[in-house]
Amino acid sequence: MFSKFGCRKFLTFLALILTSGSAFSLSTLDLSLPYSCPTEDTEGTAYLSHYVSASSDNKCSASVIQNLIFRLGRGGTLIVDRICRLDQGLVLPSRFNLKGLGMEVGGVLAFTYDGAGLSGCPDSPHGYITISDLVLSGPNPSGKRVVAPKAIGINLFNQHIVYINNVRIQDFVTGIIGKQSYSVYISGSNISNNRGDNIRIGYDANSWRIRDSIISQADGWGINVYGPGDERPLGTINGSNDLLLDGLRMESNKSGAVRFNSYGSRIENSRLEANGVDKYGRAILVDTHAEQTRILTNYFSGNCIQDDGLETRRSFNIPSLFDREEC
Repeated sequence: MFSKFGCRKFLTFLALILTSGSAFSLSTLDLSLPYSCPTEDTEGTAYLSHYVSASSDNKCSASVIQNLIFRLGRGGTLIVDRICRLDQGLVLPSRFNLKGLGMEVGGVLAFTYDGAGLSGCPDSPHGYITISDLVLSGPNPSGKRVVAPKAIGINLFNQHIVYINNVRIQDFVTGIIGKQSYSVYISGSNISNNRGDNIRIGYDANSWRIRDSIISQADGWGINVYGPGDERPLGTINGSNDLLLDGLRMESNKSGAVRFNSYGSRIENSRLEANGVDKYGRAILVDTHAEQTRILTNYFSGNCIQDDGLETRRSFNIPSLFDREEC
């Protein structure tokens, strides 16, 4: 049997094994050295506070964190267990797991950088990233002048099968941007208070699923789904398809809750309240290039629908007492 002292030593040793990765020991690495996107599956695991120190105002070295992420490798896990202010963005390898301790619990990455806070490595297999239980904060808080006009919380380009779960994203210009990225799953998150659109879905971004989340208080659209003419085409592709929005709470987005301008988008079982800026605020704009949009079983409060699309279907929606459905 272990003595109390022996048991403590054993548990400490075990904790070091569990947080140092299975393929190598991070404690022997020089994290000041430059590393690049990994091409091998090393599957290491680490707590951020074990390897990265912060100043009194929570400034951390972004380059050290980036090197730690690359050394943890594809399939690795970094647990953000402290507040870190960063002056540059971070790039995640394929199959990487970036997680905190729970939304609003203590794991915070606060970016002062005028660019993408998080993005993915361009190397195959292009995605399979999970971001969870974390707060991402940008440099443009509500009510103040925008100082970083290119700030993006998560930038997904050519990244597929990405999971964003229980994440708070705030104070960027755009919370999440996706382009040429299939099967992005967002759930249980709070993506609000961004100075442009909270979420922007660009071209060739098919089969996104956004569920059970709060998408509120954007200075632009809560969710903006691009279609023809909104940006430069990707070859011949100028839209996306098969978007599902389900169980969202969308309130006080200045341009409106959702703009659809592509094919086969659906919103259902969601609450839309006080969006838009006029008396009968526009919650949903089905724009001129949108086709086969479905708006089903949603609750509207102080909001209406502007439908300029083709073959839209609206059924079983619930208006509040004084609402009208059409804007």
